[in-house]
Amino acid sequence: MLSFETMERKLQSALSLPRYIHTMGVVKTAVKMAKKWGVDVDEARAAALLHDCAKDYPEEMKRRFCKEFHVPLDETMQACIDLCHGPLGAEVAKREYGVTDEAVCDAIRYHTTGRPGMSDLEKIIFIADYIEPNRKPFAGLEEGRALAYEDLDLAMEQILKDTI
Repeated sequence: MLSFETMERKLQSALSLPRYIHTMGVVKTAVKMAKKWGVDVDEARAAALLHDCAKDYPEEMKRRFCKEFHVPLDETMQACIDLCHGPLGAEVAKREYGVTDEAVCDAIRYHTTGRPGMSDLEKIIFIADYIEPNRKPFAGLEEGRALAYEDLDLAMEQILKDTI
């Protein structure tokens, strides 16, 4: 895996400025949460850094890379191609950033959609993406922020209710 410094430099040139600022907020939040919940801080930092690495790709590029990297697109993802940025991002993390840790790749893969049986690392990235400090205020944000440090499962439940 590339060094964190190298990943940050690559992301600065690959992401829009607002997306990069968001990403760094997710990193800060994920590291803090990892320390609180006893999750590997380096895994949390890597997953947080790379969670949106494919987010800013143009729609046609996302479709092309999904095909090339064998990322399956279900009907929902076909209709809303932006949802593929998690699974596609996991593949980009492997190919462009040298990530070999499947736990990190899964946290990237499921940070938007979630899945049954999520690991604590996956939950942390999912929640940190939602509550990071640069988010503009919206209904449920403060409750999600509080729950993130009280109970990961309750935080997940609340965030899923707010977003579905």
